[in-house]
Amino acid sequence: MQGAGAHGALAAAWGAWLSPGPMEESDEDGEDNEEFLEQLMVQTGREVPQQELEEHYAVLEELGSGTYGRVVLTKPRDGGSPVVLKLMLKEQTERRAFLREYCIALCLSSHAACLRALPIAFESATHFAFGQELAPAGDLYQHPLQEGLAEELVKRCASQLAEALDFMHSRALVHRDVKLDNVLLFDRECRRVKLGDFGLTRVQGSAVGAMSGTLPYTPPELCLLQGSDTLELDSSLDVWAFAVLLFCLCTGCFPWAAATSSDPQFEDFSAWQGGVVGRGVPASWRGFGSGALEMLRRLLTLDPDRRSPAIEVQKYLSVPWVVATSTREPEPSSSRSPLTSGTGESLGGSGGWDAAGGGDVVPVPATNALASCR
Repeated sequence: MQGAGAHGALAAAWGAWLSPGPMEESDEDGEDNEEFLEQLMVQTGREVPQQELEEHYAVLEELGSGTYGRVVLTKPRDGGSPVVLKLMLKEQTERRAFLREYCIALCLSSHAACLRALPIAFESATHFAFGQELAPAGDLYQHPLQEGLAEELVKRCASQLAEALDFMHSRALVHRDVKLDNVLLFDRECRRVKLGDFGLTRVQGSAVGAMSGTLPYTPPELCLLQGSDTLELDSSLDVWAFAVLLFCLCTGCFPWAAATSSDPQFEDFSAWQGGVVGRGVPASWRGFGSGALEMLRRLLTLDPDRRSPAIEVQKYLSVPWVVATSTREPEPSSSRSPLTSGTGESLGGSGGWDAAGGGDVVPVPATNALASCR
C-alpha cells in the first residue's frame, strides 16, 4: 500500500464510509459501526507491506515526537515529493491500534478540515508507519498565544474545526483528543487549519474508562469516573474540549486546571453556569461579549445531554466575541498559575486500554506552558 493508492476493494470500502449511510446503525444490515470499522481494518491489514524506513526514505527533519514514536519529514529515495510519515513504535503500539488510526484517518481525509492521510502505509521491524500531508505552519500549540489570538483568527479556527467535528460526529466518530496540539496550521493567519491525530478516535457508544490524570479539556462527567467506572462515548465530550480550546485562543490561558469541584476556577464557573444566586460572571470570563458568553455556556453545559453541537458556533461568527480591553474589569496581578497537567505531546499518541475499567484510557500528558486564568 504505497504511492499508487489502495487496492480497489479497500478504496471502495473507504468511499462507502465517507457517505452518511454506512455510519448509521442499521438493523437490516445487522452491522454496527464498530463492525464496519473492523472490516476496514482487516482489509487494510492485508495490504500493509513489510519494509524498512531507511531503504525507501531519507529522513530530512523530525517534526514531532512522543511516547508513541515520532513524525518525520522524509524524501522518497526513488524520487518524488517529500512525505510526512507518522512512525509508531511497535513496543508502544498494538497493530490493531495502528490500523484503526490509519483507517479512520483515511476515511476522514475527504473533508477539507481533517488532516489528510496518504495511501502510504508499511511496517518495519520496529515501527508501524503511515503517510500524511504536511502542515507547513505547525500547530496551534506552537503558535504564540500570549493574550490570545486576534478575534478574526480565532473565528477562522472555530469555523473550520466546527465543520471537522460536525463531519466526524455525523459519522458517529468521537475524536476524544481535541486540543491545541492537534490543530494543524497551513498558514500563520489560520485561513486553513485542520484537525489531526485520530489515535484516540472511537465510535460513538464505545466504553471509555476513568483517566489516570486530568486535563483542562476533559469534561466533568469524565473527571468524575473512578476505578472501573465507564461511560458511553458521546460527541458532547468533543464539544466540551472544543469550547475550552476556543477560550484558550481568545484569552491565552485555560479557564481551569481541571473540571472538578476542587478547582476554584471551575467551581466559580459551575456556580455561574448553574444560576446560583449572587454568583455573576467569573473574572476570567468578563473579557467576552454577551454573544460569545452565550455560545460558550451552551457548548459548556454541565449536562452532556443538553450540550449544543460544535457546529452551532457558526451562528455566532457575526457577533463580537471579545470586548475592548478598556472595558474589561481589572483582574488580580496573580492572574495566571502553571498547570500540573497540560495539553499533551504535540502530534499525540495512540492511546491505550484500561484493563480495570474495560475502556480506553487517555495517557497523562506533559505540563503545558499555558496557565489557568484566575
